Amino acid sequence: MSDAPRYWTPAFVEAFVQAINSDDAFQSTASGFSDTIELRCFDTPDGEDVAAAYSFDNGKIVDVDLWIDDAPSDDMRNEPFDKSAMMARASAPYKTWVKMDKGEMGAMQALTSPDYNIDGSTIKIMSNMGVFRGLNEVAAKIEKTY
Repeated sequence: MSDAPRYWTPAFVEAFVQAINSDDAFQSTASGFSDTIELRCFDTPDGEDVAAAYSFDNGKIVDVDLWIDDAPSDDMRNEPFDKSAMMARASAPYKTWVKMDKGEMGAMQALTSPDYNIDGSTIKIMSNMGVFRGLNEVAAKIEKTY
């Protein structure tokens, strides 16, 4: 387990991209999905805020823009959502992401939690819930430490 990446580190993001691009169930669900989703994690154990913007082309991640800054990063936390650059942006503290990863909090619970925020068109997000659920399912299967 010592070689497993810690959640929300660059090594985990790399493992996540590989897992998404090779997961048959996710690829089947997301086969026509071509857009960008940004996931932001605040207050990691390293005292950082992390934003990872994943660009998809037909279900495959083809680019990741990773931004890591000291927490709390006013620049990151106050950055306006740009709907022309991405379909959705989900933001939450590390502890909330860990709860979702461990299955202690489901997607609907997250959406109603004051600690979880999602920006973007509600219609587009709801019509792509399979993609969002798939991202969580694949992430949860990756061997990692917290």
